Amino acid sequence: MSTDIVKTYILNRSSEEIKLSLIIGGIEQTGTSLITLNEDMVLKDYQGDLHQKVIGQNDNLHLKKLNIITVVTDTSPNHNHTDLYVLLEGGFVTKGYKMEEEVQPGASTVYTAEITFYQF
Repeated sequence: MSTDIVKTYILNRSSEEIKLSLIIGGIEQTGTSLITLNEDMVLKDYQGDLHQKVIGQNDNLHLKKLNIITVVTDTSPNHNHTDLYVLLEGGFVTKGYKMEEEVQPGASTVYTAEITFYQF
């Protein structure tokens, strides 16, 4: 599978909040994330999973780009599987994107996501 995604997330016509979650895996793997929205820093050096971080509202995100860089490190003695699950909620539909990669013991892999928000 891939470690990079480029997607469009469809917004609705409301002021409802858009929330981002990042789930780092496989089991017992660790990760650090850098998240920006256009040129604005959302989170820097964020450790571990992220749960429902508000990115903005449907009515103020049109054509903005969310960029996520997450470094996942193999810290599990039981396997070398890494993955990152990116979940967006609050727009037209809830969308999830999964990326995964097998690494050498103790190695790291970089996952990137570029998501453009679009409102019809």
